[in-house]
Parts: sequence; C-alpha cells; structure tokens
Amino acid sequence: MLQLIFIATLLFTGCQKEDTSVNTIAAAKPATSAISVSSLASLQSAPVAFFDASLDQKKNLSSYATVKGDPYSAMVINPNRISVVNDPVFGSKRKVMLMDVRTQDNGGVTENPRAQVQTPMNYVEGQTVYIGFSVRFTQSFWTYFLTFSELYGAPYAGTSPFRLSIQGSNIVASATNSGKQTNLWQEPMQAGLWYDFVYCETLSHDALKGSVQVWLRKQGETTFKQVLTLTKIPTVTAANLTGPNYHKLACYYDKENTFVDASKKTRVSEIKMYLGNHKVGSSFDQVAPTLIK
Repeated sequence: MLQLIFIATLLFTGCQKEDTSVNTIAAAKPATSAISVSSLASLQSAPVAFFDASLDQKKNLSSYATVKGDPYSAMVINPNRISVVNDPVFGSKRKVMLMDVRTQDNGGVTENPRAQVQTPMNYVEGQTVYIGFSVRFTQSFWTYFLTFSELYGAPYAGTSPFRLSIQGSNIVASATNSGKQTNLWQEPMQAGLWYDFVYCETLSHDALKGSVQVWLRKQGETTFKQVLTLTKIPTVTAANLTGPNYHKLACYYDKENTFVDASKKTRVSEIKMYLGNHKVGSSFDQVAPTLIK
C-alpha cells in the first residue's frame, strides 16, 4: 500500500525530472547498474498488455484518457497542443496526431515545452515489450534534445534508460545509465518524411538480460530494416527502477537550446510534428505500422 501511495504521488512530479541534461556521451561498454530492484518491479512477468491508440476508429485521444482514482492509467499532457487530423501525406487514409508545441507550452509540468501522450503504466521488469509508431517532422532544426519516444516510470530520476530523440540534427537511439549517455544508432533527420519505427525493449536491471533493438521503414520503402541489432543494456536503472513503466510519444524539447539551424543564432518559436500508429504489444507483427501507399 505504501508503494502505491508513493507512485501515485510521483505520477505528476515525475514528469518534472525526466530528460535531465546529459553532459557526457560515453562510448564505453554499458555496465550492470548497481541497484536493488523493488518488490513492485520484480513482480512475476505477466503477459504484455496490448495498447492501441486507435486513432482511425476513435478520431480522438480517448485511448489516452486518465481514469479517475487509477494511478496507473494513461495520460495526456498539454492536450490543447495536440489535434487528431488527416495524414498530411496520405490524407483521409489514416488519422494522426499533430503536436504543435510553442516554447511557452510546458503544460505546467517542466520549464521545457512539451505535449505528450502516454499509455497506462503496464510494463514491468522481466517483460519483452514491442513498440510501434510513426513520426514526421515538419521542419529542420538543431537541438540539444527533443525526446519523442521512451519507456519510463517511477521514481523518474533523470533520463530514461533508452529513448529515441533528436540530438543536434540527427535521429538518435541512445542508452543512459548513471548519467552517461551512449548513442547506439543515429542518422540525419529529414523533415517532411514519415519514419515508421518498431523497437523491442526487454526490461531488466541486469545488463546481461536487458536489451534493445530497433527497426525502421522510411516513407517510400516497403520493408523494415533493422538499424540497431540486439544490444545488451540495463533497461531498468535508478531512473525507472520502481516502475511500472508507461510508453510515451511526445514533442518534448530543450527551450533554451533548440534553434532553426546548426548556426545556433535563432531559437525556434515552435516545433510541429506528426505522430501516429501508436501500439505496444508482445510481437513485431502486433505493433508494426501498416504500410500505406
């Protein structure tokens, strides 16, 4: 019961602590995190809960609705900055989210601007979780960070163990442990292009058991390519060891260090990006975005 109260208290305040600045990009081999896993995070692995935002059917964000009295339910941060619209490329063939986040749009959560949707907090130590979604950036920019996808949970103590983000002008898959970040894969971000992602994360505090792998299919391609092969890292660290974890899609960026280009002379006034096809499940096929031509 004390753990439940503890987590309920952290649900809101935790958002204030994530994505803290990482000053060191380490190339060292990930080490096992020296933490004690709480009894909550050590629950026997249950089947991975399936989540589907179902934007095409619902045409709204109701899949992310918060359930009153349930500290583990889904959540939307800054819903006024998120709209469900026709796909900017494929029109009425599918519905997607448009996140239009100005520098002042912090949702009352952090100093940095954000709009965010997150699943229920269903995912715990020992599970292998597959995540699928699509993302399209409308503009080029340079940033210290813009996080758009991660699994995360209590106690929200800093950067998540694994995330997909924009750093500089690149899309980056990175691991963070004990304040040190390792970039596992990256490539230049191309504005105006849909990126379909699937990634698999095995949740474990043990660097020999935790792992990540990532597949990508770009607009105009018909098959997924594995851009990050199975990589062993601790995916439960001091940042999220209490859990349980949720998965989020977001436009969350550095207010002071996001610029219109690499010259870093002019800060952006807003970031617009599209996100869709959000699913979480137990297999690649269950969550992979449907190919639209």
